[in-house]
Amino acid sequence: MDNILLPKTQHLVVFQEVIRCGSIGSAAKQLRLTQPAVSKIINDVEYYFGTELMIRKNTGVTLTSAGQVLLAYAESITREMKNMVSEINSLSAGGVVDVSFGFPSLIGFTFLPGMMKTFKELFPTAQVSMFEAQLSSFLPALRDGRLDFAIGTLDDDMQLQDLHVEPLFETEFVVVASRSRTCGGAIRLDSLQNEQWVLPHTEMGYYKQLLAILQQHHINPDHIVKTDSVVTIYNLVMNADFLTVIPCDMTTPFGSEQFITLPLKDVLPMARYAAIWSKNYSIKKSASVLVGLAKHYSEQNFTRRRPVTEIN
Repeated sequence: MDNILLPKTQHLVVFQEVIRCGSIGSAAKQLRLTQPAVSKIINDVEYYFGTELMIRKNTGVTLTSAGQVLLAYAESITREMKNMVSEINSLSAGGVVDVSFGFPSLIGFTFLPGMMKTFKELFPTAQVSMFEAQLSSFLPALRDGRLDFAIGTLDDDMQLQDLHVEPLFETEFVVVASRSRTCGGAIRLDSLQNEQWVLPHTEMGYYKQLLAILQQHHINPDHIVKTDSVVTIYNLVMNADFLTVIPCDMTTPFGSEQFITLPLKDVLPMARYAAIWSKNYSIKKSASVLVGLAKHYSEQNFTRRRPVTEIN
């Protein structure tokens, strides 16, 4: 096989930093290099490919079509290189292990502490980055490798062909109100159509299904506010008489008795949770261990768990 002289990985890192910073000067400061040194690296990369990769202007740089292609590959290459370094480090004593993942509030309120305690016993010096949000917020980072994996709810319309899906558990959701509200027995969703609601901000997963159900019961979308903050949801329910729909395991946060579950005659769908990661990148050992722990602790915490069908 003929030897092919490939671009230097560090040159790709510099190229990405110029795009991230928006100018050669700003990138030079971040990289602690001189501006002429960064300019030479960009020129060398352009010479290698025989084409212009970016257009320099007084206001910054703009990628050409070739530059856009290179950026996508460069990001993939450098992420895989970082994963390789992390994986090899995890095999040596004192090596630095890093992992990043996303999860919804339910995980934080249930088995996350046990999962993380066990993980840190296995990897005491691991650098862990955790992000709390709905799965829809994590999909771009999963697909480009910035997140190792995420946990979230599934729906049948989600396009996940490029992602691995590891089923975890199912759980019930309930309508929650402030304890100051009186309730004389089982009610129908239709009777709540004039109430104000607060729900997590997402366009997919369980809450996408839920919004369709609420609309079927004549609940006006204008009466629903959305937020990424679970603290705001609890606060609006407790202090502004809003209603919300949350997992049944989140109705007494930190032992609070400020909320009640409204008894419904209508049946809300079960939510299906899964761990998800990209098929385009090899999952790191540390991330694989965390997924295994999530599966183990979810089985312990959700006794009503039923098998979840993987979405292809």
